[in-house]
Amino acid sequence: MAARTSPGFCVIMAGGRGTRFWPLSRTNRPKQLLPLASPVSLLRETFERVAPLVGPERVLVITSGDLAAACIEQLPELPPAHVVAEPVGRNTAPCAVLGLGLAARIAGDVPVALLPADHAVPDGDIFREQLDMAFERAVAGCGVVTIGIPPTRPETGYGYLETGDDIDGVADVQAGVAFVEKPERKRAEAYLAGGRHVWNSGIFVWDAAAFRRAVTQFLPEMVARLEPAIAAHGTIDFAGALATAYADCPADSIDYAVMEKLPSFEVIRARFRWSDLGSWSSWGELAPELEGDNRGLADLIAVDSHRNVVHAGTKLVALVGVDDLVVVDTGDALLVCRASDDQRVKDIIGRLDADDRQELL
Repeated sequence: MAARTSPGFCVIMAGGRGTRFWPLSRTNRPKQLLPLASPVSLLRETFERVAPLVGPERVLVITSGDLAAACIEQLPELPPAHVVAEPVGRNTAPCAVLGLGLAARIAGDVPVALLPADHAVPDGDIFREQLDMAFERAVAGCGVVTIGIPPTRPETGYGYLETGDDIDGVADVQAGVAFVEKPERKRAEAYLAGGRHVWNSGIFVWDAAAFRRAVTQFLPEMVARLEPAIAAHGTIDFAGALATAYADCPADSIDYAVMEKLPSFEVIRARFRWSDLGSWSSWGELAPELEGDNRGLADLIAVDSHRNVVHAGTKLVALVGVDDLVVVDTGDALLVCRASDDQRVKDIIGRLDADDRQELL
């Protein structure tokens, strides 16, 4: 890794289940641990994007208990204490409070980026340049910066950020006006045409003092529950203190619990390519081209079949007279759905849970 050039610290959130990528994504090897955008996993990609900027010693991964060993295996550069396993998932607010608290314990009052582990960002150099700018802006500006993705289509599956005027004549930096929930189609079309809305990437960069003030104001109970665990990090008491903190810790999203309540924030418009890889269709946009205007990984024969997404490794897949499908074969399970229904793949998890088919989860 290159020498560190930024004073920042990165907390990578890596605890999700990736249910929309079933049957490839499973409980013990979810989406973030899969090589969906390159030969290495999404978690490894995320680490390799930020480590040249901040240094491996200023990267912390927060994951779920049963994934800690796999994360450590994929990130041997990290000290084992920098991979922290939540005893139970409580959404992103406890993860943020824990992560930024541990960052302050490890590195002091430095600006901290909170990043998802499961996004695809092909342009690493541009990403680092803009993340470095976000670290600087968080300390010099209003205390918190988020990176917004300029929309390319009227997407109804993403949250949006409404932006205002440019700040201080700095390129790509604008005042944040509001967080906007996932819109209906007509409103998403208006956002695209208006030019003042960007997709919410879920990347937040905080000044340490500003974060403490915000969570003390909006999440005082959560802060109080997690403080003993944060203070115990690096000792034999940490695991027990963390289990106690999470036992009755409220579940909440950092977006809803904090970000939407802030009186001000800044938005940096991304100049890098980005995908949240939120579905098989979004994976298909990045996947190799196959014959017949299809995409994916397979030995494909397509007869009068177009715009399908296929993931079957080296298996021969023959499609005849079908369009706009998702086909995923993992040997023990086969998924076939309309591309327009690929967000409903997570419903299969509910059925498998209800039927106690744990071997397929």
